[in-house]
Amino acid sequence: MPSAPPAQGPIAPAPVYGYAPPQPPGYAQQPASQSPGYAPPAAPGQAPAPQQPVGYAPPQMPPSQGHPAPGYPAQGYPAGTYPAAVPPRGLLPWALGLLILIPFPFVGGLASGIAMAVSGGTSRRFGGVAGENARAAANWGLTYLLVSTVLLISHFVILFSLTADSPSSGFYPIGIPITIYFALSVFHVVLVIMGMVKASGGRVMRVPFAIPYFRA
Repeated sequence: MPSAPPAQGPIAPAPVYGYAPPQPPGYAQQPASQSPGYAPPAAPGQAPAPQQPVGYAPPQMPPSQGHPAPGYPAQGYPAGTYPAAVPPRGLLPWALGLLILIPFPFVGGLASGIAMAVSGGTSRRFGGVAGENARAAANWGLTYLLVSTVLLISHFVILFSLTADSPSSGFYPIGIPITIYFALSVFHVVLVIMGMVKASGGRVMRVPFAIPYFRA
């Protein structure tokens, strides 16, 4: 009597290309590929691992003393890096006296005296060396303005009084006030330059013969 064919178990299906057969329970399946920034789920009872975003640089430890982190300046700044602000010294009222050099007869002298008086009067509020220089410049500017005006008026008064009946052929005595005015203007320029030099050095320029319009 012929023997029966041997019993066969269940036939496993043939694997399909690209298809992974299911695994039995208790077997951890490894992912074929893992995208950046993706962490597989943790097993039960295990703390999930912290995820780290793509392109994120972990914070650096604080640099040790004497070794600053690259890209950042060292702690503190050396003394004297920034120059200290220069306090006012009253230089401007004296510098405005150079307006006398304007190439117009008598205009530069009058503008110089007016500018020194106005600037010196407003700069007296600074006090200290600046206030003293401003007061001296304002007093001298007003003195020069007054004397110049008197000399110019005197020149025209003498001119009209002496030439009313007959023309004068000589420069003097008509030109005496003008001569004094030009000598005073030269002295004014020298005094202004001295005032600028002293004010630049932080010293006070004093003009004892100026009329004290502004007092300390």
